[in-house]
Amino acid sequence: MRLGRLTRRQVVLALLANSALAAACGAPQGGRGVPVTFRHGVASGDPGVDSIVLWTRVTPSQPAVIEVEWELARDAEFTEVLAAGRTATAQEIDYTVKTVVEGLAPGQSYFYRFRSGDARSPVGRTRTLPGVGVERVALAVISCSHFSFGFYNVYRDIAQRDDLDAVVHLGDYIYESSADETGSGYGGEQGRRLGREHDPTHEAATLADYRARYAQYRSDPDLQAAHARLPFITVWDDHESANDCWMEGAEAHDPLTQGPWDVRRDASLQAYYEWLPLREPEDGRPLYEIDRRYDFGDIASLYMVDTRLTGRTRQFSYSRDLVYIHTPFDFSDPDAPRAIVDAQDLALIPAESVRHVKTPFDTRGETREPVLDYARIQQFEAEGLPPGFEYWPDTQRTREEVLADDARAILSSEQEAWLAQGIDASVEAGIAWQVLGSAVVMASMPAPDYTQVFPPELIADALADNPYTQHWLDRTRYGLPISMDAWDGYPKARERVYDMVRDSNADFIVVSGDSHNFWMNKLHDQRDGRIVATEFATTSVTSMGGYEWFGDDPRIFELAEQTMTRECEDVEFFDARHRGYLMLEMTRSQARAHYIGMDTIVTREYTAKTLASFTLDKATGGARAPAA
Repeated sequence: MRLGRLTRRQVVLALLANSALAAACGAPQGGRGVPVTFRHGVASGDPGVDSIVLWTRVTPSQPAVIEVEWELARDAEFTEVLAAGRTATAQEIDYTVKTVVEGLAPGQSYFYRFRSGDARSPVGRTRTLPGVGVERVALAVISCSHFSFGFYNVYRDIAQRDDLDAVVHLGDYIYESSADETGSGYGGEQGRRLGREHDPTHEAATLADYRARYAQYRSDPDLQAAHARLPFITVWDDHESANDCWMEGAEAHDPLTQGPWDVRRDASLQAYYEWLPLREPEDGRPLYEIDRRYDFGDIASLYMVDTRLTGRTRQFSYSRDLVYIHTPFDFSDPDAPRAIVDAQDLALIPAESVRHVKTPFDTRGETREPVLDYARIQQFEAEGLPPGFEYWPDTQRTREEVLADDARAILSSEQEAWLAQGIDASVEAGIAWQVLGSAVVMASMPAPDYTQVFPPELIADALADNPYTQHWLDRTRYGLPISMDAWDGYPKARERVYDMVRDSNADFIVVSGDSHNFWMNKLHDQRDGRIVATEFATTSVTSMGGYEWFGDDPRIFELAEQTMTRECEDVEFFDARHRGYLMLEMTRSQARAHYIGMDTIVTREYTAKTLASFTLDKATGGARAPAA
């Protein structure tokens, strides 16, 4: 990781050297005499078969270089200490502490702690990746943990389990969003009601902002408990930086008021590496290179990939990229252009006399009727469309000319090559399952026309209160992908992943997040209809589900769930109403996904329930078999 021009390791070595020099000159050494606390708990992550990253943060009573000692033991009482060391931290790295412990045994649990002066950290428990011969692997898969939307009951539930090997966090670990004094902003109202308002209240855009936001999130006792219990395997999504970000910017970033995108991006990533227990990129490599592979013995290979900052091209925009229906007009008589409604007539008119005109539609009746009076079309262009009229998209051309553009990418070519090679190597090594950790959902989900699904009286209040909800609802009439920010907005990029899977004959599972809903999807290759993989998508830890914007009437969720599973070929299971997590347990012969929902996140008293479970059996086709 680059901290200015220095890696974290170089910073720590400099801090230790300066500390020793200060001691030689008679100055306080390593913050000795400076009281500290371990306010943000401990954490571990980025496990290997013989190594683990240990993390903590100290809060000093005054600025200083703080020396910190660490220990790792076989037992929680530390009667058998296996490794120990000393490091240093200071303002330059936000007083975070990170060390990589190596030379450990595969598939073993260890305990660790930190000390600085008289202060002692809590004790954490961690675990290395298993070696060949392990019989079972179990992962908790989580995503989207907005601090203000509710309490971290999901983290607490995970921390209380004793049957997990690691936590896989698929992004939106923090949210950069604002919440001003009125409670506005994404989650602002809920945060004010629950006493969980964002700090700072403005949108995070600088290194200081992101550091403060991580400090707030990591002050939560339930998140601390989960980190202290299990190693985390993490990748970011967009909200660690800015909403709907891509490799050259973000829809929610304004360079005029927030500065250059790369400066903001690197500030957000510096804070991410400071506060998360994972290794930094090698010296000289950019901060956004986070792709990595974890092998769990011969049961599964897990590939964690960045789908935001390395290779993603700009997302589809309805205002910028939608192709609208145009009608050919004959301009042989410029004073009286006429619409050409018969294709045979079009062939008889000289090409230089034909002009394609964006066509308004009259939507006041039961069917849409095109406006073909050229004078009226010109009037609409000059004055704007009156109520009951709108331009209508040419969805076929939008799909073919925009969405299906080969240049649209979600991974870089280097990432795709790395993933393809990794899948091939895993299959050749005889590893049973190949698992992709994707921050965004991969399934094909053309939007059903929800204007015809939801009775108007059921959602009238929501539409009146929130213009965005009406806008989103209207777009579902087009039948285009329900989320252009997911893989569905990049169909050629998805096909390239499908080609990797088919070429290697991998038994491929996708675990994904971002949507704030639970899904089980059978991933069909749209070119021939074959199932190539299975997707288990987790809901959010706390972040508000999309259909909740329409209200809390149970019929809203029932209609949404029934409609999506009926009309989307890929979708086999959909839960739109719960916050929770996914438990994925795998053996060489089976993979089972359990969808675990919380009954509430607005109080700390909750009940967790398994909403559904699905099994992939190698004997009956594994991840490529149709759902039972």
